[in-house]
Amino acid sequence: MRVILAICALLILTGSALAAPDAKKGSAISKQCAVCHGNDGISIDNNIPNLAGQHYPYLLEQMIAYKQKSRNNPIMNEMIGPLSQQQIEDIAAFYAGIAFRVGTAARAK
Repeated sequence: MRVILAICALLILTGSALAAPDAKKGSAISKQCAVCHGNDGISIDNNIPNLAGQHYPYLLEQMIAYKQKSRNNPIMNEMIGPLSQQQIEDIAAFYAGIAFRVGTAARAK
């Protein structure tokens, strides 16, 4: 019985960690991402990936890898490092919710 009560108390205390991803909050947080990845998740630089329309699990996995530094990119490691798990999930939900659009790439000069 004590174990069950301890688990319940733990779940109550960590309730925010169990919150569903919120794309609206992710949109607000993603303003810092827009500098490189574009306001709509479509990068204007061929060396920076588009985030719009990517699958949620993929985005989540990559951002966690940057946070844990198992994926190394000094800029991304620094940008993702201070974010909470909930913020990472919110950002992933935002970008995954943007409709992917197909276009024509500009020719490299």
